Amino acid sequence: MYLPCPMDPQTAVELERGADPGASSDAWEGVRGPRIIFDRGIPYVETVPWEGLVRHAEAFFPGLASCIRKKVDRELFGSAKPGFGVNEMAHLETVVFHVLPRFVRLPRWVKSAENKPMALALWLSKKTGVPERFFRWAEDMQREEGGGDRRNEPVGFPCRVFDDVAGRVLGARAVRQELEAALEKTRREALEQQQEALRTGIHPYRNWPSAALGFLLWVLSRGSLEVEGFGFLRRASDGAVVIYKRTGRYALRDYYNRLYLFSDCRVAVTSQDLWPVVMECYKHPLLPRHQPWQRICLGRSPAGRAFTAPHIIQSLEDGLNALYYGYDARKRNGYHSLDHFPGFQRDIHFDDLRIPSDDPRCLSGEIPITNAFS
Repeated sequence: MYLPCPMDPQTAVELERGADPGASSDAWEGVRGPRIIFDRGIPYVETVPWEGLVRHAEAFFPGLASCIRKKVDRELFGSAKPGFGVNEMAHLETVVFHVLPRFVRLPRWVKSAENKPMALALWLSKKTGVPERFFRWAEDMQREEGGGDRRNEPVGFPCRVFDDVAGRVLGARAVRQELEAALEKTRREALEQQQEALRTGIHPYRNWPSAALGFLLWVLSRGSLEVEGFGFLRRASDGAVVIYKRTGRYALRDYYNRLYLFSDCRVAVTSQDLWPVVMECYKHPLLPRHQPWQRICLGRSPAGRAFTAPHIIQSLEDGLNALYYGYDARKRNGYHSLDHFPGFQRDIHFDDLRIPSDDPRCLSGEIPITNAFS
């Protein structure tokens, strides 16, 4: 790309004279610098290559690149945020087909189905309200697998925009339009590469009904799912898959038989660490501080566990059981105690969680008292 270069008129005349093919080049021998061309007497200096401008557009024009990315994603996925990942299909199979049935009540026809994963995907498709466009996407992919028309053009870098307009002077508006078109093409080609990897991942399920296959596409596109308090998501900070189960509201009893109401929270493990944590900013006798992503005191270490369905289930249940049943009011175990001694200063207290001992929600069983052992 060459941009106008304001300079002294006399200097511009000398440069243009030196650029004349018939002029002597002795004056320019040993001189290094950007190339300068002239159009109708106006000097243009060589700047960055068009390829580099497009490649680093997010750094040069973050606002424009963000708008183009959102535009393309909205056209292709609606309000769902694309969350493709080559390695996520194995995680999806583990979490949805093996861990979810442990924590979600399934209908009898799903449990008794000959192909349980397919039946589970069909049931989840209805329960979660998968958008219709993902079913159409699944049908298109199945037709492509059957030998229909398929666009399989090699993905290349959309460059050389000005090859056919050599010597043309473009205004700022035209350059912006060319840049927007190049950015849009780059984004679509990147998504096409990701979708190709996704096609490879779901190939074993190509013969499933479009509703079941559409559910898989929907979950992979969103990167998250929640059903009856159980769910998973992809953490933006490091890309880890987070699997969680909500506790619901519950109450704990202290040494003096007083009740404390604890709000709902998500007990989670990740694909990088199977020690259960609480995702929200939360306080509990078995949590060291009042902040998010705290490890739960288990009394033993879950070291050595791998990212497999049995170990994920075991870690989630360990975390849930610790919050529900781990605090012993008699022993006042954990990092903190619910009750406190007069004159003893504590960093974390639970007085704001106290409720009447005859709270009707606890008496009716709506809110369970989980550490009432006697």
